Amino acid sequence: MSDQGPPPIMSPRQGDPLQPAIIIYILMGVGIFVPFTALAGVVYAYVERGKDPVLDTHLSFLIRTFWWGFVWIIAGFILAFVLIGFLIWIAWIVWLAVRIITGIQLAQKQQPIQGVEVFGMKAV
Repeated sequence: MSDQGPPPIMSPRQGDPLQPAIIIYILMGVGIFVPFTALAGVVYAYVERGKDPVLDTHLSFLIRTFWWGFVWIIAGFILAFVLIGFLIWIAWIVWLAVRIITGIQLAQKQQPIQGVEVFGMKAV
C-alpha cells in the first residue's frame, strides 16, 4: 500500500506572488468605509516587504498611499470647520480610487509600479 498523505498545502505565494498586494488594495478600498481595514492593510504591507522585488514596488506604493491619505484626512478634518474640508475628502476619495484601480490592474498583469502620473494618482 502506498501511503499518500494529504495533498500539499499551497501558500498564496506559490500561485500568485502579487496576491498580498491585491489583498491590500482591497483592504485600502474598504478602508474608505471601515478605516481599520486600511490600517490592517498597511500593517500587512510592512510585514510582506522584502519578499519579492515586484511585490515591493506595490507595497511601497500602498504604504505611501496610506500615509498620504492619512494626511489628506487630517487636513480635511481640520478644514471641515470652514467647509473646505469636505472638498478635500472628496478629492481624497477620487485620488484613492484611481490609485487602487490602477495598482490592481498592474498587479493582475504581474507588472511592477514604476512611478505615478496625473498628480500622483495613476500608477504606471
